[in-house]
Amino acid sequence: MRQLELMGINQLLAVIRREPAESALRERALRRCLDELIEVEIEWRIDYRHLNLGHHNVSTIANMGEGRGGMTGRVDHVGEAAERFRYACRWRNMAKALLGHVNERQRMALLLTGYTIPAQQWARSVLGDQQRIEAIKQGHRGLTLAEVCGSQRIILTKLGYAMGGGQAVFDGADSLKGSAKRARCKLLDMVGEQARMVA
Repeated sequence: MRQLELMGINQLLAVIRREPAESALRERALRRCLDELIEVEIEWRIDYRHLNLGHHNVSTIANMGEGRGGMTGRVDHVGEAAERFRYACRWRNMAKALLGHVNERQRMALLLTGYTIPAQQWARSVLGDQQRIEAIKQGHRGLTLAEVCGSQRIILTKLGYAMGGGQAVFDGADSLKGSAKRARCKLLDMVGEQARMVA
């Protein structure tokens, strides 16, 4: 059997369905699958949601060069739907449904803790605070939990939350970690339920 870390979501769901409820392997697969679904949601929020821009229902260049008169071409609605939702895969729908089972604060905590990639170290010691903020704005994710907590307003804005001039949601890394842990405990059973539904 392949290592769980190398498996995709579909394979992880198969392991979850196959293993008995008290199995340690099933528990590890549940945690790994939850991590992957949170990553899908983060990637969609950062990269793909910006690509689903709206379209006008009339094309200004349709039938161009086909004689005189007004524009008569209409956008093909099937093509428009395909273009709009080509990045919204079934895993994103699953992640969105899963995250719908926790409150907004817990959802933010899950996304922020998922945003950290502490193993991906970068030159923090060389960069000053302003340069680090710019790197975070550019999407650099090689951050520890404390650094994510310190930059939570910037990151939450990148994830689609309107933070405005409000205060930080989490007081410190411990508060963030605790909220995420409670949310993860609540969602692990839901991942098992989703695994049965996907079968």
